[in-house]
Amino acid sequence: MHLKDYYGLLTRLFLGYVFFSSGLCKLADGHFGQLIGPPNIISELEHYHLAGFGFFLAFSQVMIGAMVLSQRWSLAGLIMLVPMNACILAATLSMQWQGTPFVNALLLIINFLALLYEWKTLRFFLFPEVTEIRIPTRTQQLFPGFWTALSVLMVAFLAAITAGFSNALTMIAGVSVLLLAWYNVWQSVQITWLARIPLAASLLAIVSLSLTEPLTALKMNVNLPLITGIVLTVIATAATTLIHWFSKDRQML
Repeated sequence: MHLKDYYGLLTRLFLGYVFFSSGLCKLADGHFGQLIGPPNIISELEHYHLAGFGFFLAFSQVMIGAMVLSQRWSLAGLIMLVPMNACILAATLSMQWQGTPFVNALLLIINFLALLYEWKTLRFFLFPEVTEIRIPTRTQQLFPGFWTALSVLMVAFLAAITAGFSNALTMIAGVSVLLLAWYNVWQSVQITWLARIPLAASLLAIVSLSLTEPLTALKMNVNLPLITGIVLTVIATAATTLIHWFSKDRQML
């Protein structure tokens, strides 16, 4: 696996988690930890008779985020994320939210960078005369598994359905999606044990964040595993990059 493949993987996992958790948090009325909000958007839109639109937005975030996390269907998910990101950016600009438009703009840029990774597959949209198109995509070449990827989507759908009935089931299903997504990546033989360290550290961080409410209820310090996971992810990714640069074989991690 090339270093750009690894960075592409980390980018997809980040984007997938951000939107999956954001959508599930909205459906669960704030009972699932996430990075971007607002968690109560559905109830706010209800004042304008737009609650149905809020549900649609949240459900779309869950399923599109799950598609990105699945790897197998990540390209389709990333394409669908572009108009969603653009609309969210336009909405935050229209409402004159402070700071939020910058975050949304950054996510949109990251979205485009993730799509640029599959340029050899997507370039025919801009240059129809191109005859050489990479099929399957690079992502599908690296992660060809079907059933685990499908399980990510199915459990994500279950999490979205249960969000209106049971917070406990939503927590279990939501965390299961993350575990399945990371397992799908983890089982790839093309990723070395060194490159797996950032993956494990990032999983620790996002699971801790997702379970903020129940961990807090148990009087556990959520910040400790969260910060530990983030710091380990950064350090391990930097170490992996440096070792790759100074290794004799720069083609593989």
